[in-house]
Amino acid sequence: MEPRVELTYLLDFYGALLTEGRREALRLYCEEDLSLAEIAEQAGVSRQAVLDSVKRSREKLEEYEEKLGAVKRHRAITSEAERCLEALDRGDAIAARRSLENILRIER
Repeated sequence: MEPRVELTYLLDFYGALLTEGRREALRLYCEEDLSLAEIAEQAGVSRQAVLDSVKRSREKLEEYEEKLGAVKRHRAITSEAERCLEALDRGDAIAARRSLENILRIER
């Protein structure tokens, strides 16, 4: 997955754990696709300050994911839910049940 897209996932899940300034800088970088220079100009700081903020924020978000695993768990559940729907479309109740059981296992 593209690094900015992955970072956006992490920001969605753990962004509230960052300071408001870091969260906003990262949001502008990931979601608005602004350059570091554009963010720096908007915030009235140096490009290097924004680079440092983005780098530290990324490290923090990756640390949260490593410890909590919410993004990984979400992806696993989504994948199983899609398998369940496909099984239901095929009329395969056994496979659908297996997917639902897998979802319950993931959540435990």
